[in-house]
Amino acid sequence: MDFEFDFDRESPFQPGIPVSPDKFRGRQETIKKILRYVNPAINGKTQHFFLTGKRRMGKTSVADFVKDFVGYKKNMIGVYVSNKGNNSIEILTTWIIEALINELPQKSGVERLKDWFGDHIESIEIKGTKIKFKVDDELTRSFKDYFQDYINEIYDEIKEETEGILIIIDDINGLSDSREFADWYKKLADTLAVNNNYSLPVYFLLAGYPEKFNALVAYEESFGSIFHHDFIDCLSDDEVIDFFKDTFNQVGMEISKDALETMVAFSSGLPLMMQQIGESVFWACENSMITNENAIQGVINASYEIGSKQIRPILNQLKSENYEQILQFLVENKMQTFKRSDVKDSMEITDNVLSKFLSKMVELGILESTGHKNSGTYEFSNNLYYTYFWIKSFEKSQSEE
Repeated sequence: MDFEFDFDRESPFQPGIPVSPDKFRGRQETIKKILRYVNPAINGKTQHFFLTGKRRMGKTSVADFVKDFVGYKKNMIGVYVSNKGNNSIEILTTWIIEALINELPQKSGVERLKDWFGDHIESIEIKGTKIKFKVDDELTRSFKDYFQDYINEIYDEIKEETEGILIIIDDINGLSDSREFADWYKKLADTLAVNNNYSLPVYFLLAGYPEKFNALVAYEESFGSIFHHDFIDCLSDDEVIDFFKDTFNQVGMEISKDALETMVAFSSGLPLMMQQIGESVFWACENSMITNENAIQGVINASYEIGSKQIRPILNQLKSENYEQILQFLVENKMQTFKRSDVKDSMEITDNVLSKFLSKMVELGILESTGHKNSGTYEFSNNLYYTYFWIKSFEKSQSEE
């Protein structure tokens, strides 16, 4: 069999996973804003930051970069906890305490677990370099009620090794559905701010969807005043250009002007799409110069990859093929945000079909209602859907040429 493949060739892109800090690009202003409050935290004034952004905007990658950066520059211990799928404060505080205990030497961590929690420990498990433990319900309630005391005690064990602690709580979304978390966090922040028994060099960085942050503020108005805040949206064209140039340069590849324009246009400033287009273009180009032909093929291939993993599983829930055609119509007519009446006037469609379509799209999270209640205005909830149909339209036009 006459077949050759370069096993040493490796893509510099990382689609579908949080980008490793050494390959992170963009978001400089957001990162600088987060870093402003590192020194106050280290000096004992506990800081709180809430990072919001829609799905696939790179919140986790930003948080991970900050964790590595302050670890290197300021000798802060950073722990990352994903709250995805959890709506229990007790479970969240247990996860955070477990993550912090894992910053102790393993033997010391096990010993401290036994000293601190005694008979409340149901099991301790060593998985590689990580300690996992299970405790009884009484202790998990205690973690929630006296969280600051546990953090204080753990910090006493590591304070000779670090300038402070960064606690990242990602996907806070599940805890935004009730007032309990807003009240608990407000009490925690107030206690750390006014109680002289605490002078903890701790920085809390929370991440979630904008509507979840707004929901917590609606439950407790003063919740929002606790946090420094930033919202991350699509990256600018200049940031996308720098991303592609820098990343391809890492592997000795150059991009022609028209190829770069194609890649930037169809990336739509979306981190996930940028990574996937970069990955697909890398494999579409077999030499060091990326042509527009490579870029076009890569963009089309990227849409299939994104579609199979992110889009089609949702679209396949549609029972009507007409619904997908309506989505395609919206994109082809540049209706990223639109009024119900605009669609009704532009398409031969009944009120009943349109109502069912809009209801189903909102239910699936493809579209969302915007403006005041019953405004009849909608938009794509995530630019990823809009970009996907845009590329499908582009692919169709290419095949017709």
